[in-house]
Amino acid sequence: MNSQYKIIFSIQVFHEYFEKGICSCIAIQPNKATAKTINRYGFKINWNGNTFEFYSNLYQNISDYLNYIQANSKRDCFEFDLTSSDSNFTLFTELPTNWANQFIYSSSNTVYENQKLVLTAASIPSTNSAIIGSVKIYFKDIIALLSTNNECNYTIKYESRATQWRYYIINKSEIPLNNPEIVSKIPVDFEQAITVTLQNGNRALLFSSGKNLMKMSEIAKYQFDLVDRSTISNQKGKTIFKGLPNPSPKNIGIEEENKEKIVTSSMYVYI
Repeated sequence: MNSQYKIIFSIQVFHEYFEKGICSCIAIQPNKATAKTINRYGFKINWNGNTFEFYSNLYQNISDYLNYIQANSKRDCFEFDLTSSDSNFTLFTELPTNWANQFIYSSSNTVYENQKLVLTAASIPSTNSAIIGSVKIYFKDIIALLSTNNECNYTIKYESRATQWRYYIINKSEIPLNNPEIVSKIPVDFEQAITVTLQNGNRALLFSSGKNLMKMSEIAKYQFDLVDRSTISNQKGKTIFKGLPNPSPKNIGIEEENKEKIVTSSMYVYI
């Protein structure tokens, strides 16, 4: 960005699903009215990693300039649309499974978390499937922050969806299994395997994490191994499959257990 431009505010987007929380699949785009304001009054926008930056090239007082714009344009905020380049966004984000809304963010609705100004989300029914939300940054809120010598740096945060993990082990090689278990160095226990019949007719051993819900992530964070323990000793057991896959957002489903709906992640492993 040219050095003559001065940043007015920024919006940084984080998502727990991505490594280090860096979310690059969200775009923040000015709506038509704000695009006209940008062109007419000499503003610039820039993306810096996962940070949206809004600039002005004026040397005059920004607060006075925003008041001037509001008086002459009858607009009191900059408004932006949120879109996602990842079609699986609503699958790996912690949302109701029947989500058909869009997020509404406003600079007037914020909380401080770890010294960061976080935009809190409301929601309304979606009228455009291409847009996942909108953001309004009000002139008055920018002016209020500047008046107390605070920077206008906003944050949007998303959590990763937690699901019940289900491993379906299809024993095509007919390996003798006496006491198969899924083990890991982390304290997550899978329920005892049950035999099920899949839709294609194959029989499989189903290992479920039960009430242990685990969050999905772009980069595999968990390592689970399939081992077969001896039924007559406490030995470590033989490793049948090392490094079972972590779930893909595309393979989530809804199951009912004890009249409660559970979001599941299914993984099919052939041995």
